[in-house]
Amino acid sequence: MSGRDRFAPWSVDRPPRLHGVPAIHFVNVKEFVVTVRSAFSLPLVSSVDENLELARLGEELGYDDVWLADTATIDVFVLAALVASATSRVRIGTAVVPVFTRPPALLAAAAASVSQVAGPDRFILGLGSSSPAIVEDWCGIPFERPVTRVRETVEALRAMFAEPKVSYSGTTTRVKNFRLGVPPAGEVPLWIGAQRPVMAGVAGEFADGVACNFIPASAVPTFKETVAVGAARATKTAPLPLVVRLQTIVTDDRASALETLRAMMGPYLATPTYNSFLASCGYEAEAAKIKAGWDNRDRAGLAAGVTDELISDLAIVGDEVECREKVARFVESGVDIPMIHPVVRSKAEAAAMLEALRPR
Repeated sequence: MSGRDRFAPWSVDRPPRLHGVPAIHFVNVKEFVVTVRSAFSLPLVSSVDENLELARLGEELGYDDVWLADTATIDVFVLAALVASATSRVRIGTAVVPVFTRPPALLAAAAASVSQVAGPDRFILGLGSSSPAIVEDWCGIPFERPVTRVRETVEALRAMFAEPKVSYSGTTTRVKNFRLGVPPAGEVPLWIGAQRPVMAGVAGEFADGVACNFIPASAVPTFKETVAVGAARATKTAPLPLVVRLQTIVTDDRASALETLRAMMGPYLATPTYNSFLASCGYEAEAAKIKAGWDNRDRAGLAAGVTDELISDLAIVGDEVECREKVARFVESGVDIPMIHPVVRSKAEAAAMLEALRPR
């Protein structure tokens, strides 16, 4: 039975409106006409210069977007500004910046600065809650009320980009007398990273687009329905675009690639956020095996939970023809921006995979 066959529809409840938290009246949220865009992810290696070479290559190959992760690697806004300077056409987005690690004032200044470097319509600020492992364990910041924190951050940022002076009082976010001293080159779209139903609904209601990671193709249609419920609350009539990061290995050695993905994906899928999401997508048995393997420090058990079926539903692996077919499957499921994330050890490997899957 496939993941989609097992997938149970999510129940969606509207997040409660908190007393004293304003609704969005700052700017009109854009309605998008969604078209499929080609995209890839950075950083792929640890060298700043090599990532810039990959950004230039991606633009030369015809990719529309490059999306930047924000983890324990090259600073996301530094890389965004450098990529903007090194390229002329490709659109740049963050997928995603944790709302806990930077307050709205810093996010607004950083995003506006990158926007000036990139020029109009070339930069998207993608925000998300991240995870307790990154927020609490790495940064020592309490991971509390993530849905509210994301929503309030977006509300505060919309005001900061639209008004000369901003005060905002929410439950998790407070701003007093803020003035943004660096105007962006144009509108900075705000996207939200989401997985579970409540955050997906908030993304639909408050964001200009949605980012997702480690979502099975079989789960995308229902995920988008949940986003649409949120969008309807904000009376948006056009669908919000969805970008999904796709772990990718283009190779003729399928067996070796599957083992690489098992080893890479297992620890991610063992974390509470991803593990519960995986179970909600119909992979309860696999999620349980992965969690047990992680809890028991059983590498073999952890890997066994990352089955071939699960990898096929989550990732892009195979020769060029197979990989293109798998990307097409994600598009058919409702992904508007399939973001290729080559799983590589070197710039040369990354370049080869970007070349193999270049837009046609």
